[in-house]
Amino acid sequence: MDKRKKMIMWAILIVAIIEMPVFALSPGINRMKTTAFPGVTLGAVQTALAFSSLTQPLVALGMAFLVNRRVVTKKMVIMFGLCLLGSDGLIAMKFNTEFWHLVLLSVVLGTSVGCIHPNMFGLISDNFEPHERQIITGRQSSVINAGGIILGLVGGFLATFVWYGGYLVLLAGFPVAIIVFFTVPNYWAPVAERSEKKTRTKMNPKIFYYCAVGCMFMMVYSVCAANLSTHIADIGDSATAGIGTAFLMGGGVVSGLLFNKLSKKTGDFAMSIALCGAFVGYLMLKLFQGSLPLVFAAVFLVGSALSIVMPRCIFMVSTLATDKSSSQMATALVSTVLPSIGAFLSPVVFTNITTALYGESTGSRYLFVGVVVLVFSAVVALTTFMSQRKLKAQ
Repeated sequence: MDKRKKMIMWAILIVAIIEMPVFALSPGINRMKTTAFPGVTLGAVQTALAFSSLTQPLVALGMAFLVNRRVVTKKMVIMFGLCLLGSDGLIAMKFNTEFWHLVLLSVVLGTSVGCIHPNMFGLISDNFEPHERQIITGRQSSVINAGGIILGLVGGFLATFVWYGGYLVLLAGFPVAIIVFFTVPNYWAPVAERSEKKTRTKMNPKIFYYCAVGCMFMMVYSVCAANLSTHIADIGDSATAGIGTAFLMGGGVVSGLLFNKLSKKTGDFAMSIALCGAFVGYLMLKLFQGSLPLVFAAVFLVGSALSIVMPRCIFMVSTLATDKSSSQMATALVSTVLPSIGAFLSPVVFTNITTALYGESTGSRYLFVGVVVLVFSAVVALTTFMSQRKLKAQ
């Protein structure tokens, strides 16, 4: 790997540290509900936070359009997103007394991540060969989770003082923007992306399969962090929930280091294996609610699925989106748009359904989602088996 590629790789890994800012906020969810906005339900707080996930895909699609039209470069969009992320911390210091302020903060957060996330994956697709992408994607996923550990611990600690403490962590967006300015090349979308309009091919249908898997995964995965601070409210505070979030992301760090080998050996079956681990984690959350060590072990298992399922989906799309005219859009779909929609739908679907069935019991919510994850794992395994059988028959 030459010097230019190494600089880009390090920029990708540095940004990855703060690429999942929502984990700085999740430890404080219970305090948002009980202290800041006692008049609203847990589902309402979760949905307000999930507005960031609703904003992300809209911004990602808009920025993909502008990048493809050479109105802006990926570097411009990433830097804008990082500055906006830092600005969200400043906004939280001023606007933190009304429930609509929480929605405003979520929209700004979603806009920033919608600028950053797909374009960081775009840097990988643009600058590295397929075998390099799989390695860097795994490393990136591990660093994202390692960053999530830091964000969760610091955000949980600050949330013990003020409910919006997690937002103050987002101020880190400003120094990271400076690093990106000096390390990421400022190149335009290749001219070929504009001139090949007449010969543009349709997206491979399998791209939409991986997008759907990513969407469904984020629906079930997001339940863990969104309910954790409430789930352990009787045995811990926001700082404890921050430690739990650190274990959640720690699982992703470990599995991210194993992703490259597991992906090569098992292919798409790696996703089914990871989902089975998440099922065990959700089952443990139901059975061992009163034991912090076992709760932390459970969220570790759930978190380990993140660095297997999402990198596998993104890697496969990078190999399927061979038409440069559509690669930017395909990357945005699988890395941000569909997963963000899944994260937004998560509290809307699972919190409302389980509240109607079991009341406010987070344990029953975790068990319900665990069963969904097990079925999801079986569907992915069956689809993979049928796909491989079809390839052998050809």
